[in-house]
Parts: sequence; C-alpha cells; structure tokens
Amino acid sequence: MMRHGLTRRRFLRGVGGTTLALPFLEAMVGKAHGGKAPQRYVFMFAGFSVGSNPGNHLAPSEFGALDPKNLPIGMQPLGTHGVTDVISMVSGLSMPSAADVPPGGRPTAFHSTAHRVLATGTRQNGSQMMSDSSDQLAARYLAGDTLQDSLIYGAQPAYYYGEGDGGSNGVISARRNEAGDMEQLPPITSPRVAYESLFEGFIPPDPELAAAARRELAMRKSVVDLVSEDAESLISRLGKEDSLRMQRHFDEIRSLEGRLEELELPDSPACVLPEHPGDDPPIGSVIADYSHGSDFENDQAYSNEALRAQVMVDLIHMALACDISRVASFMITQAECFMNVFPPLGIPSDVHEITHGRVGGGDEQMQALGRVAGWHLDFYGQLTSRLRDTLDIEGNSLLESTALAFAFEGGWGYDTATGSESSPHSTENMCMLLGGQAGGLHADGIGRHIDGAGRHPTAILNTALQAVGVPETLGEVPGGIDELLG
Repeated sequence: MMRHGLTRRRFLRGVGGTTLALPFLEAMVGKAHGGKAPQRYVFMFAGFSVGSNPGNHLAPSEFGALDPKNLPIGMQPLGTHGVTDVISMVSGLSMPSAADVPPGGRPTAFHSTAHRVLATGTRQNGSQMMSDSSDQLAARYLAGDTLQDSLIYGAQPAYYYGEGDGGSNGVISARRNEAGDMEQLPPITSPRVAYESLFEGFIPPDPELAAAARRELAMRKSVVDLVSEDAESLISRLGKEDSLRMQRHFDEIRSLEGRLEELELPDSPACVLPEHPGDDPPIGSVIADYSHGSDFENDQAYSNEALRAQVMVDLIHMALACDISRVASFMITQAECFMNVFPPLGIPSDVHEITHGRVGGGDEQMQALGRVAGWHLDFYGQLTSRLRDTLDIEGNSLLESTALAFAFEGGWGYDTATGSESSPHSTENMCMLLGGQAGGLHADGIGRHIDGAGRHPTAILNTALQAVGVPETLGEVPGGIDELLG
C-alpha cells in the first residue's frame, strides 16, 4: 500500500505537458471523505412530448414492479441494458398551466416554457429560467474540491426552424451568480471540446487559439502512451484493487479516443465552447420547410447525434468515475426538437412533427413516439449500466452513490391554449424516470411503475436531490415522491 495519499488534483504527467486525470482511487480518499464515496447526481432530458395516456407506448399499462420481458416500446432499451431493477418510472404527473401563471407552472403557451419549469420548479413567464436548475443546486452541495463543479452537455447542435438558433430551447441549466443575477448555462454540444476540457484542462475562448489547440491535439499520440512512464511508476505503488481500476481506466480512454477520431470536427464557431448554443450555426443542414410535405429521407437536420450522445455518455461516466465532477446535466435533444430521425430510426420525420401526426396518426404515430423515446432512453440505460459495473472506492458500484433522473419535455392531454383534449402541447400525463441506488433508491432491487397521481414532475428531481443528500427542494415545488425511496 502507499505510504502517502494521493491528492484529489493528482494528474499523470507526460510528454509535452500532457496530463491525464486519474480514476477515483482509494489512495485519494484518506480522512477527507471518511473513506466514503461521494454522492453524484445526473439529469438527462429529451425534447419532445410523450405521455402516459393509453397507447403512447412509453408507460406500462399497470403499476407495480417492472417486468423486463414485458416493457412498452419506449422502455425496452432499459431491459436490454439490464437496469429495470434500478430504474423506476413515475407516470400521470402534471404541471399546472394558466394565463395567470400559478406557482410551479407555465403560461398557456407550451413551447419554450415547460422544460424550464421542469428543470427549476419555478413558474415560467418569460425567456429565462428564474431559479437554480436541479444540477446547479446539486453542485452547490456535492462539488467539493472537484475540478469541475458540474458538466453541462448536449448532443444536438442548434438548428431551429431552419434559422440555426436554438435560443432558450437549448438550455436546461441555470444558476444565480454572486451578484444575484440568473445565469443561463448553455450545454457543450461538441464531444471533442467536451473531451479536451476534461482531459486537457482548457480550451481558449478565442476561435483561432481554440483551432490551434485542436490541431495540436490531433497530432498527438494517445494520451495514455504519453503518460506511460508516470503511469507505470504510480501503478507500482498502488494496491491490487487500485491497480485494476487504473488498467480499466486506461483501456476505456483508448476506446474513447478511437470513437472521438470517428467524429469530423466542423471548421466553424460550433467547435468553440459557446456562450450560448443559439449563436452556433447548424452542423447538419436544415430542412427549410418543416411541414408534412417535407422530404426527410436524407441526412438533413441530423448531425450524428447518436455518436455525439454516445461520447457524452462516456465522458459523464469517466468524469464521475475519476471524481473530476459529481454532477452532470445532459440535454440529449433540445426542447421542441426538430432533429431528423430518419438516419437513426428510419422514420421519415423530425421529432416534433411525429408528435403532430407526421407519420400517419393513430397507433402508427404512437409507436413512432415510443421508438423515439426508446432512442433517448437507450443512452440513459447505457450510463446507468456503466455506473453499475464500475467499482467505487468502497468496493461497491458507482450506482450506489448516484441518482439519475430522466425527463421528457411534455406529456399528452389537455392543451390550455387551444382547448384540445388530446394534444402534445400539454403538461398532463407526464412521465419521468429515476434511477440509481443513492439514499435508499431501489434498496430492495426492484424497479417500479409508480402512479404520479397528478403530482408535479419536479417532485421527482426533489426526490433525487434528497437521495444524494441535498437539503433543499427546487423552486416552488416543496415535496418529493416518497414511493421512490425505500
């Protein structure tokens, strides 16, 4: 065993100043954490409406324990990844909506409002989030001395109505700064920039300097090779379990580097850590006419979000495993999402148009919505299974100290703007998922379908925050869902 503990800011040093973050090792803990694993929180989001009304192919038809062999289309990836024992769904949730906006509610206009209320629990009647989002509240209590207080990632570059401006639809993270002003925090949607900011430490904000930094990275060998001498010296001083963790860490980095090389880095401002995702030009070309007559059987309005999301899942997993960060927000698709789903799913539509009957209406439309939900939940299942299969410092899995929430933008039901009883512009019949094993979640090894009984969807986030030890609730939503805790 080592005579001296490793500092939490210990990096391997290599050729040309290359640095590589270490995995979270027992030798790093010492007395500071009392030998216990830190708590971790993840919030993931899908930008479209799919509810728990009958026929929507997302929520199971009955309440109770989830049956991995009998899941609706939308939840089947969770069965594939074998995580139905550590993930529960709450359906029948409801967010209030009225012209005189109620506490924890939204105005009658659906778009550009519901996701911000969901993320903060605070009424929405403007273009900005009015209180801390769940990830930023979690970071306030969980970040400790980590290198990054929180990771704010997205998989869909901005393209909105063909204008290349995601606007507030592309943001689900916000915090109040020291001056008392609310800061809207846009996600990083470039996997390479996200990777470099984690493992290289800094990406210059100036476009020319950023481009030079990326060129330098492209010419380098694997960072594992560059730090090999320091790594060998360290491994010789570690115990058996830490040595195994280090080797797995190196193997995963090599695999991740290979996937990053598959990404073509566009030569545009979208490759720079942006101040706001709406300022970025689209990566995939846009479809000029978002209508039922549009031709979606091509790769327009698609920027290989599947690969981008996969890399972001890898980065979140590695950041949690290395204790670089303990909090992550991952907006897989933007609110009111216009991503073309023909390339990943073979459905000739964008996400938003499916909600409005683009693929025929009736059960065909609902099955398509279920498949789109499943496409998103596959990444949720991947991250959950990766955390379950990664050892933490106590010999348990990372999942035992993690809560992972997953939200959809809207539900399906009454539209307060038009009076329609069956509309995707609704925050009735909403569904959310909560995974992990922190703080009593899934202590009995059973994932459930729970009746939300009209409770506010942000109550799920309050429950997740409670599970990881955050002593506050979000915005104007005071309670949680007790049935989720053992």
